[in-house]
Amino acid sequence: MNKINVVSLFLICCLFCVVYGSETSSKLNGRKQATDWCISRPNAPQDKLQAFIEYGCGIVDCSVIQPGGPCFDPNTVVSHASYVLDLIYYIQDSCDPALGMITTVDPSYGDCKY
Repeated sequence: MNKINVVSLFLICCLFCVVYGSETSSKLNGRKQATDWCISRPNAPQDKLQAFIEYGCGIVDCSVIQPGGPCFDPNTVVSHASYVLDLIYYIQDSCDPALGMITTVDPSYGDCKY
């Protein structure tokens, strides 16, 4: 491979990373243009929701549901699970039907942005 082809391939890879990385990060930083959200089912078992929070926080940044975070209050398992379910929904494109449900009403409130 000549030097020009190597440089061209490198630049194409860099461009792909910039485009893909900014798309992923916008979904995780509250700048997404969502039309639907995955939130907790009100009748979902609390222990299953808590287990999902622990699982999900191993994958996504859960600092916003920690004390002092914009989504900490209300400090309930259902509320915290809704936030984590929605983040996982946008990463994995799946809303766990046993724990979550799809809504077209934005669940954001105050400084807590979904």
